[in-house]
Amino acid sequence: MAVDIALKLSFSKHAKEKVVERQIAEETLTAILENPQARFYDTGSRAEVIVGEISQQGLILSLVVVFRRKGKVYHIITAYPVKDVEVEVERKVKIGRWVPI
Repeated sequence: MAVDIALKLSFSKHAKEKVVERQIAEETLTAILENPQARFYDTGSRAEVIVGEISQQGLILSLVVVFRRKGKVYHIITAYPVKDVEVEVERKVKIGRWVPI
């Protein structure tokens, strides 16, 4: 018997603006939080970073979600799509901004 426990999301002012601007659905964020393809710690913002794949406007993109977790609430700091996630990850890891976890 599966138990449906919905994630609780809260958003920074910046995240609220960007999610609307970038047309990222809350369901998309939840799906990536539940099943990320990669995880990192952002040393600059002291937040967790996850990456997952999405389909947006007929394109397959990766979505980067930066958040802090407080208990059962995920506080979204920002979320942004990237076309070439390998380049983004390599650059951030190389400069020490992101640490794989």
